Amino acid sequence: LKLLIGIGTTSLLARLLTPADFGLVAMAMPWFALVESVNSLGLGTATVQRSHLNQQQASAVFWLSFGINILLMIGLLLSAPAFAWFYQEPRLVLIIPVMALGMASLFISFQHQSLLARQMRFGMLTVIEVGSLALGAGVALVAALSGWSYWALVLQLVTYQVAQSLSYWVACRWRPSSLSSLSELRAKTRRDIRTMLSYGANLSGFHLINRVGMEMDRVLVGYFNGASALGLYSVAYNWAYFPFNQVYLPLINVAIASLSRASVEDNQYRSQSRQILMLMFGLCLPALAFLGVSGDQLLLLLLGNQWIESFPIFRVLVLSVFVGGFYRVTKWIYLSTGQTHRQLRWSLLHTPIVVAAAAIGTYWGPLGVAWGVTLASLGLTYPAIAFCLRETPLTMGDFVGAVWRPTLASITAAAALVAGERWLGFPANAGLHLVLSAALFAVAYVSSFVLLPGGWQEVRHAYQALRLLISKRVDRYRSPQVTLNKKGMEAFPPSHLSIRLSWRYGTSPVVGAAGLGLVKGRDTGQLFAFEQFEAGTAAG
Repeated sequence: LKLLIGIGTTSLLARLLTPADFGLVAMAMPWFALVESVNSLGLGTATVQRSHLNQQQASAVFWLSFGINILLMIGLLLSAPAFAWFYQEPRLVLIIPVMALGMASLFISFQHQSLLARQMRFGMLTVIEVGSLALGAGVALVAALSGWSYWALVLQLVTYQVAQSLSYWVACRWRPSSLSSLSELRAKTRRDIRTMLSYGANLSGFHLINRVGMEMDRVLVGYFNGASALGLYSVAYNWAYFPFNQVYLPLINVAIASLSRASVEDNQYRSQSRQILMLMFGLCLPALAFLGVSGDQLLLLLLGNQWIESFPIFRVLVLSVFVGGFYRVTKWIYLSTGQTHRQLRWSLLHTPIVVAAAAIGTYWGPLGVAWGVTLASLGLTYPAIAFCLRETPLTMGDFVGAVWRPTLASITAAAALVAGERWLGFPANAGLHLVLSAALFAVAYVSSFVLLPGGWQEVRHAYQALRLLISKRVDRYRSPQVTLNKKGMEAFPPSHLSIRLSWRYGTSPVVGAAGLGLVKGRDTGQLFAFEQFEAGTAAG
């Protein structure tokens, strides 16, 4: 449903609006991305990653983040005239404050989103995201049909963010303690907050530096080539990343939460990492390979003739995503093992190289920028993975073992599709061409994958992992009386906590999304569960 809403809305807006409309909004987006990368100083992710959390800690994090985010928003609003001057585009002076409303709404709900992720209520998070996406799409289409041009895109984003924020507050029952009640934090709580700040500050530093590398190509295109060229580049960029993000983004919370709890045992961490990596790349790599061959036909059908100039840029960026995707997943490994300081160090090397490559590419226009980014990704992916894995339980052999089959099968299927289009003579009609191309590619990919050594076994494991990621069957039966223990956390009697054991790694049943690390003792049948945040208190 989310996929259909996204594709349908983008296709309609691409026909109702111009590349310059998209480019104008794209001029503001990199600056919002930089602000978002340091919002709350990474305390939201620290909340999800932390194994123990109580009401006082959560409230302290909320109010600390609230103050940080207010300063960020003030700085963004005061910078609007500077951004307008940078691009020589006075309309940004009004666009940026309106877009800031949506970001501000998310800033006051980040803790609630983090707690929903910590509770592993991913079904609720998906419902909120899909509902907000649909509402934003409806508003954008009405505005575009009414002739509001680029304001349709601005209102789409703001509506989506405000709807998300309100929904997080409704779905998560937790509420922060009053600021006055936190005036005297316990010494242990202060130490815990400092630990979370250290984790979050390193993470935010990485996000900021990494965002500079990721966004600088669009900043350069907008500065040197104007709004229309940036509109073409940004649409090509978004569609190139579309299949990857459809798999990567929903898996982030699941991967970080499950791998964080598996990190105490090396073999379990390696096993779960391989399963998640296999699932991730088994889904996104074939989609990227297909787009690399038949993406022009797809974009022509969805976007129309006015976007034809973006097609060469799109093909180059698909190659960048295909290779660079291997580097992107190192984020899960850094966060789940608490090594954000090493993640920050790598970004200090990675980002200047990407920015320099994009800057050199400006000599050849937007297509040259795309090639600069792609060549930098090709050169940096292996060193990035090797550096990440050096101090983790996961080895390079584990990583390669998880990704080589989908990679080889995707390349083989792409080659088969190129040969088929050349020798079989597909029809000129774009819709029929896509149907036949997709059918041929699917048959070639599945056949190649299954015929590779161990391919069929990996398909079965991936299917089991996908079922668990979708179902997340953790059943809890509420006690009629909930009491607080001495640590201020809810104490649930064992009889009121039921865990559905549905997947086995070896001889130990493992629970939840790709294995949450809840292992059943062989002799006593006791369940050793992680501490989970629930309704303002931690439930063990």
